[in-house]
Amino acid sequence: MGEALSRLLQAIRFQRDAFVWMDFNDRATGDAMLFVGVTRVLILLGAGWSILGLTTSTSGIELLITALINAVIFWLAYSGLAYATVRFLFQKGGSYPVYLRMTGFAYPTLLLVIFTGRLGLADTAGLTLGAIWFMAIVARGITYESDLPTARAAIAAVLAFIGWIVVESILGNGVI
Repeated sequence: MGEALSRLLQAIRFQRDAFVWMDFNDRATGDAMLFVGVTRVLILLGAGWSILGLTTSTSGIELLITALINAVIFWLAYSGLAYATVRFLFQKGGSYPVYLRMTGFAYPTLLLVIFTGRLGLADTAGLTLGAIWFMAIVARGITYESDLPTARAAIAAVLAFIGWIVVESILGNGVI
């Protein structure tokens, strides 16, 4: 897990080595899924829930399961939307599992919602800043994986996010 944390730090600093490692390391998909799940639990804890509240009360268990399912659905769907945008709109290659890894390693940036909440800012400020950072990391990964120019990679990351918003509004009102 130490190497995965090291690669996470590299990814949030936009270092190419993290994306090269994700490209050639199949185990990184599991690490990415773990980052998605842990991040979602940390967001719940930052929102005021306790570990005992999440694991002992019926409403807490339901919230935990729902939040984890929403996080995994977002992870899978956003990765697919980013992959499809690059593949079909920009006519570039890439591998869906690598997109899963990039998205999973970018997901912890959404923890900004906790820090902005502690600073007295609205949750939307944290989600907005986290989403921008998230999309920037994914765009950097797309630049590596699909050999797209940075501007087009950023457009692909934003279009995938817009696609997710459309999918989410069709499916229901889940939380990232």
